[in-house]
Amino acid sequence: MKKVLALVFLFALFCVPSWAAVPDKDIIILYTNDVHCGVDDNLGYAGFVWCVNEARKLTPYVTLVDVGDWAQGATIGAISQGRYILEIMNAIGYDIAVPGNHEFDYNWGQFESFARNLKCGFLSCNIRDLKTGQLIFKPYRILTYGDVKVAFVGATTPESIVKTTPYYFMDEEGNYLYGFDGDKTGEKLIASIQKAVDDARAEGADYVVVVGHLGEYEDVTEVWSTPYIAPRTRGIDVFIDGHSHEVTPAMIVKNSEGKDVIITQTGTKLKNVGRLTIGTDGAVKTELLSNFDGRDEATIKIVNDIKARFEDTLNAHLSYSSFDLLAMDENTDWLVRNGETNLCNIVADAFLASARETNTGTADIAIINAGGLRSNIKAGEVRFSDALSVLPFNNTVCICEIPGQSILDELEMGARLLPHNSGGFLHVAGMTYTVDATIPTPVILDDKNMLVAISGDRRVKDAMVNGEPLDPEKSYKVASISYILYQKGDGHQFRGAKVIEPDYMAADNAFAHYLRDFERLPERYKEAQGRITIIK
Repeated sequence: MKKVLALVFLFALFCVPSWAAVPDKDIIILYTNDVHCGVDDNLGYAGFVWCVNEARKLTPYVTLVDVGDWAQGATIGAISQGRYILEIMNAIGYDIAVPGNHEFDYNWGQFESFARNLKCGFLSCNIRDLKTGQLIFKPYRILTYGDVKVAFVGATTPESIVKTTPYYFMDEEGNYLYGFDGDKTGEKLIASIQKAVDDARAEGADYVVVVGHLGEYEDVTEVWSTPYIAPRTRGIDVFIDGHSHEVTPAMIVKNSEGKDVIITQTGTKLKNVGRLTIGTDGAVKTELLSNFDGRDEATIKIVNDIKARFEDTLNAHLSYSSFDLLAMDENTDWLVRNGETNLCNIVADAFLASARETNTGTADIAIINAGGLRSNIKAGEVRFSDALSVLPFNNTVCICEIPGQSILDELEMGARLLPHNSGGFLHVAGMTYTVDATIPTPVILDDKNMLVAISGDRRVKDAMVNGEPLDPEKSYKVASISYILYQKGDGHQFRGAKVIEPDYMAADNAFAHYLRDFERLPERYKEAQGRITIIK
């Protein structure tokens, strides 16, 4: 195993904390993050368990950690609302887990079910009941390895509110019931993490590992990111990170006392397995394992048995395509979050077409947020599983009557991060618009990243509805998912929206119905159609 792992790690860094106790055998912590239902993608859970089994041949001190965002992202999660993934994780036997923002995607009740039924439970030092002010989970857990104690501190990004469905965190009057200790300065989150670390140290922890679904640089709020937090805290040896899908074998930063802290993240969909080792010399290192052929046969069987339960439904034929429909490129970097693609167009068109099946019978435009599109569709036969993998969130389509000015404001909100990625970037049907990304964003946000106001020169220009300039004084019928139009998803507000057709169809079904209309997908969908022009 030592020889094998020497060949497969991407990179490693070593730190020896000055306060370190020395274990009598290596402590190996194997970690995953942002699996997003990729149960047999890349290395798959079978590859992860193979690494676990090999590590157990070397030392009795092996711990399994997950950093969140496992419940959503592909068909197997959508069709079971995450329950099948929970079943696999329990079979694997994780020891430590923190909730990511996508564990909230199916509603608060389903999240509570995850918390009850995940055998290791959740840790988080910053998910709080706002009525009582109390944390809803334990902030940390200390595991003992011989004479050495390692504390695992959980943390979940405050972006969770807008990067899932804000509605799930509110009462019927729109008051927030739960919070994540987020503010515009980042100080509340830093204080919560530091308190948990200090308490763990006071309880005798020799090492502290923060397991944080926080993110590094890509499409995250800086003051809630790990590279921002690590230099402003003390007493932490390693941040096992998640949320931003970055591949970070080991990044060294200095903490507030000038001591080294390692930040690490594995990417997404089990591209890599993370391995943190605390050696018998007190050295701490992290590495990413990949490019190995080992797979655990028992885990393969567990995954295949679960997939067999819904295979017939997923294999239903919808259409045929001679070209790929793209949400991301070959490196799984998002295309839809910073520009238009053919997939965005066909999904928006499907929502627009679905309006014909309502009492309203029509809509002027349709909208889909970039973060709602989660997978490519490859050329060839298109099945129901493809529609579900593109739109896995259990969202429903509705129609709202919305003032033109509000539509302009939300296009501005969606374009605020361009040319960088944004899940709130809005794709359209029935309209076109231009974004001048050379202009600083005029969007003003609150401490939860919700839209407050637009102040300054606008980036969004030349908005046209069916060939006519969008009139700020006129109201338009808009078809989209309720997540965007009235559940405040991605921080959108759509002020003045009036629901005229509530939740009339599941989003994946609307897409599937549209695909089924074509024996072969029309060539007009081979490329993006120029609905959104971006000046960079």
